[in-house]
Amino acid sequence: MTTTAQEDVTTERSVPAGLWFRIYPSLARTRGFFAQPRWWIEVALVWVIYQTYSFVRNLGGKDVAPAFANGTAIEDLEERLYIAIEQPINQWVNENRWIADISALHYHTLHWWVTIGVAVWLYWTNRPGYRRASLVLAMTTLIALAGFYLIPTAPPRMYDGYHDVMAQTATWGWWETSGSPGPESMTNQFAAMPSLHCGWAIWAGLMIVLYARRSWVRVLGAVYPFTTFFVVVGTANHYILDIVAIAAVIAVAMVIIYLPWRQAAGAAPPLPAPSIEPAPSIAAVPPGRSDA
Repeated sequence: MTTTAQEDVTTERSVPAGLWFRIYPSLARTRGFFAQPRWWIEVALVWVIYQTYSFVRNLGGKDVAPAFANGTAIEDLEERLYIAIEQPINQWVNENRWIADISALHYHTLHWWVTIGVAVWLYWTNRPGYRRASLVLAMTTLIALAGFYLIPTAPPRMYDGYHDVMAQTATWGWWETSGSPGPESMTNQFAAMPSLHCGWAIWAGLMIVLYARRSWVRVLGAVYPFTTFFVVVGTANHYILDIVAIAAVIAVAMVIIYLPWRQAAGAAPPLPAPSIEPAPSIAAVPPGRSDA
């Protein structure tokens, strides 16, 4: 059992403690909700978050000038930071057709199925861990949506010198030319900063590393986000700074959500040790005398 999984068990058996629970006593009263999420509540929350996601994501994309200006500004900043590696990676992926095909398949499928799979796995195997993980995912998604609205950004594939790998592979794939899950007419093509694609991949990888028991599964969890980083850059859908931005968002969400339970696990009183004193013997009562 990993350290985080053990802390889940400890916190579940103890009364929430620590600085955050002293500042916000109401957290202690919600312990049951956070520890034992109900499936129908989870479905409702997913539906609400998805509707919010679709609504906010599609608010943008009306005025393209700011989006292209922001994309150009990101490219200029990356040049100054010596991290502008998107174009050579995209060129290499485009020149190797089988890598382009695998990258397109990865981009369109794993983004959804790995995220859903990890969430379902945690729900059935570690309810306390699932609650915290789902809160991190929700917070990350909502912050990213704010970024889509406030910082519309044209992805690299919309600029000269880049190859739109998703468009080129759409002839044999079942996705739109942009790789979006829905019709392009209903999707904001300028929702690039930060990269929610990478955000969900980082979340899934972290949860696997924290909660999986088998070492090889944790290794897969650690590798998965980096394959996603390569794919989003290789298909010219994101900049390096898009990835850096969402990694910072994930870090903030992890601190906000996990810190209270870390403190609770650390402040939980130890479970009482079983008594080893022998039970009183019946023969110790003198004959003819009751023990009443």
